[in-house]
Amino acid sequence: MSAWLSNPVAIKELRGRMRGRRAFVVLTLYLLALSGIVTFTYLIYSASAAIPGSTNARTTGKALFAAILAVQVFLVAFIGPAFTAGAISGERERQTYDLLRTTLLPAESFVRGKLISALSYVFLLVLVSIPLQSIAFLLGGLSAVELIVSQVLILVAAVTYALYGLWCSAAMRSTLAATVATFAGMLFLLFGIPLIGGAAALFLNLWFATAGSGGGPLTETLALYAGFISAATNLPATLLVSEALFIEENAIFATSQTIGSTRVWLPLPWPLFILFHLLVAYWLYRATVRRVRRVSDK
Repeated sequence: MSAWLSNPVAIKELRGRMRGRRAFVVLTLYLLALSGIVTFTYLIYSASAAIPGSTNARTTGKALFAAILAVQVFLVAFIGPAFTAGAISGERERQTYDLLRTTLLPAESFVRGKLISALSYVFLLVLVSIPLQSIAFLLGGLSAVELIVSQVLILVAAVTYALYGLWCSAAMRSTLAATVATFAGMLFLLFGIPLIGGAAALFLNLWFATAGSGGGPLTETLALYAGFISAATNLPATLLVSEALFIEENAIFATSQTIGSTRVWLPLPWPLFILFHLLVAYWLYRATVRRVRRVSDK
């Protein structure tokens, strides 16, 4: 832990990032924008509450929670990787990369320093939004489990996506190419995979309808598992499916479905999401370190 906290690259990057005026301006504008979104959402649901039978305070609390969570998803999916996409390639363009690599600083410490400096500011933006999410507790409709699980997912996703941007920065020669590759990968992960999964599900439904059979219990079971696993690869899908199962079935870690005469147990997407993304984050970290070492040896 002391090696992570006393990393010279992280200290240098954090001093340059936090001591400037831009860090405080961005944080202030972020909170103002988030407060505006919360106020706008609250006013809309409060106005609709005057209509009999339209909504209630619990619905308003859920809406506020969902609005802030959507901002956090955008933050970790695009802002976090943007900080790391030019972390290593920028050093090459400024012609300071060779100087850093000729020091006694190991490749792992160099990568850790860049990662810590980027994640520290992203984590700060995520943490300052939690008090605004707590407003939903006053209105009802939000439990502590939902808040804790959602924030753990956001933090795990922030680490994985930042490491993906750092890997692109180490693999690409220029910051422009690394940035394009990073945002293209994030767009495919957030929108491409759900579109492909939806198209595959639609094709299977049409095929089963044409064949005049549902595919049998085994096929339905495999389809359920495939759906839950595919949802665990996508942050918005994981949040939506886990939230729906938590509300409808009061399930936290697993749920069950009856297929034919067999009861099938299914894990919720959020534990699978954490496990899968931690494994991917570790692989990206090791791949980035190997890439830095290989470039340094040339």
